[in-house]
Amino acid sequence: MTNYAINLNVITDEATQSLYKLDQEFVGTQNYMGLAYFWGQEYKHYLRQATVSQRRRIHNLGLKHNISFLVPNEEAWKIIRKITGVY
Repeated sequence: MTNYAINLNVITDEATQSLYKLDQEFVGTQNYMGLAYFWGQEYKHYLRQATVSQRRRIHNLGLKHNISFLVPNEEAWKIIRKITGVY
């Protein structure tokens, strides 16, 4: 395993959009990178501000416990609060 990060602030807009598009295909899988949106309106203000790492952790916990982030539910909120510390 390598320790490599892509700084999205310094790559081209075309490269950034390609990464977002690729990651959208990974939503719902263990390959999700933390860039694309996987949540519904209810969570947008919290998850847009989350780091890529936090998004991956939230997404993967949702997968593990079969929790949807498209429809508001308490289990999703618990995961978001646990990872982000937001209340």
